[in-house]
Amino acid sequence: MPVLSLEELSIVRQHLGAYIRRDVTVTLYSTSSTGIIIPGRECAACGPVQELLEEVAGMSTRLNLETIDYYTHQIDAQASGITRIPGFTVGRPGEHRMRYFGMPAQRQMPVLVSALVRAAERSSPLKLETRRRIRRLREEAHIQVFVTPESDHCGDTAMAALAMAAESPKVSADVIDIGTFPNLIELYKIRGVPVTVINGRVSFTGALSEALLLKQVLRATGEAEAGAEQIVDYSNEVTMLNLGVRGAGTPIG
Repeated sequence: MPVLSLEELSIVRQHLGAYIRRDVTVTLYSTSSTGIIIPGRECAACGPVQELLEEVAGMSTRLNLETIDYYTHQIDAQASGITRIPGFTVGRPGEHRMRYFGMPAQRQMPVLVSALVRAAERSSPLKLETRRRIRRLREEAHIQVFVTPESDHCGDTAMAALAMAAESPKVSADVIDIGTFPNLIELYKIRGVPVTVINGRVSFTGALSEALLLKQVLRATGEAEAGAEQIVDYSNEVTMLNLGVRGAGTPIG
């Protein structure tokens, strides 16, 4: 049974056909599909995420989906920045700076498509000044964007973070569905989404424009140009959480 609706299938196929002109690799770290469940390694979300990615990958001959068992390839997973499952990377062969954890469904589907397009295209949706600034970063920036599939406010921030990761080898971006990993809600004191955390130093609740995300990155990496302006945490574009959410992913460590 298809994971995507007919409308979603049509939209995704149209975008992939128009923009995916170079090979892109999606590497999914999951649990073994042997049917044997080992206590402590349960991952109810792994199967649905794999089905979704298989459906998307089947729409273009340029998309290559690799499914890897996390527990037998932990060194490779950690080298790729995979800290929980299901988690997958998107990029050209050998690249893993764009990462997604959980199910990219509903309003997160455009985020997945955006990551695929960013990996395939040489052009960037970022403004020229943004591209220049992140290319000149002296310190690495690890951007985490915590999202939910239902929120109207998460998509732009997540896509901007992924675009920055595609643009600069100094930037990596994780988009994390907290519905799949509810343990992160208390860990990061999340009460609304999106929440953006950069290098564990700078945290912002609410949607971020490209310009504001850049300022946050510069703050987190200690760039002098960002020190003069205070950035207020909490924008008007935020979706408050229903804290009864429960997930089915597996945190590692």
